[in-house]
Amino acid sequence: MRRKRILFVDLDYFYAQVEEVINPSLRGKPVAVCVFSGRNEDSGAVATSNYEARKLGIKAGIPIAMAKRLSNDVILLPMRKDLYKGISDKIMGYLSTLGTTEVASIDEAYVDLGEITLEEAFKLAKEVKERIFKDHGLKVSIGVASNKVFAKVACEMGKPNGLVVLDDEKEEKLRSEIEVSEIPGIGPVLREKLNELGVNKLGDMKNLDEYKLRKVIGEAKAQYLISLANGTYDEPVKVRQRKHQGRYVTLKRNTRDPNEIKPYLFRAVDEAFAKASGALPMEIHVVAIMEDIDIVSRSRTFKHPISKDEAYNTCYKLLLEILREDKRQVRRIGATLGKLKKVDGSLDKFFDFKLDGNSV
Repeated sequence: MRRKRILFVDLDYFYAQVEEVINPSLRGKPVAVCVFSGRNEDSGAVATSNYEARKLGIKAGIPIAMAKRLSNDVILLPMRKDLYKGISDKIMGYLSTLGTTEVASIDEAYVDLGEITLEEAFKLAKEVKERIFKDHGLKVSIGVASNKVFAKVACEMGKPNGLVVLDDEKEEKLRSEIEVSEIPGIGPVLREKLNELGVNKLGDMKNLDEYKLRKVIGEAKAQYLISLANGTYDEPVKVRQRKHQGRYVTLKRNTRDPNEIKPYLFRAVDEAFAKASGALPMEIHVVAIMEDIDIVSRSRTFKHPISKDEAYNTCYKLLLEILREDKRQVRRIGATLGKLKKVDGSLDKFFDFKLDGNSV
């Protein structure tokens, strides 16, 4: 039967795998690609690791010093973002020839294959795996289903280097049996709220009062889960325009002193605005990486694009909010500009217009 099929591609342990392709002697050895902060040779964190390293407990986000403690044999390599992005761009370009492609991240993408049969979907997915391996030497995992969420779930089922295509019967089984913790977009906090409501599997949604669900987890998340459970979820694959720019800076030492953090935060704001190429944000996020590598963020949304001076002000207030609510020391600080808008005409005219009360 012909029906809409969505293909999800995940470039397995992408950064580390690229390093293995470039240097085959790394294969079979524990490898981690790291972001070195520059404070000292052990300062920084693991960005990604291959499966040999993961078996040793060396995973994304842990400090480099911890990775060294977990294994004397792990090979720690510096991140080469431009190299990885160049390869990713070529792969995403190829995928875009197959159908509308939504690049979810540097190593993940959705492709709308249109209305095709299950057999055609499997054949096409197999060709994608073979083409990417032939052109780039990279192994990928692929999932195919009738919607984006189940396509990603299918991909996870087959990792690493897998290919899973879900038919209607398997999707129906997922709607009943998948654990809510395995659903994309459901983090630990939301999972706990759902568990408290008696929702452990997606199928448990059928016995739940929708009003109560919306009240506890919010309208958007409730609608997301309800539509998944009843088979009506159908978010389209959309070509994404880049709407965020961010920059993160490592402090010279861990600290809670806002005056010490402030120049680093403002530097992050400066560099984020520079990357935005003249566009102005309607949303600001301040992201603090704490002493234990945990991430804490606060944000503010505006009804109009804001200037860099206003961004400085807002970011500093958000930093103070983080420090008030969290007693840990800050290791890295970052600023992300969201909902970027190009402003026509001179900035002076724009901000005069805004001050007159006619905000855009």
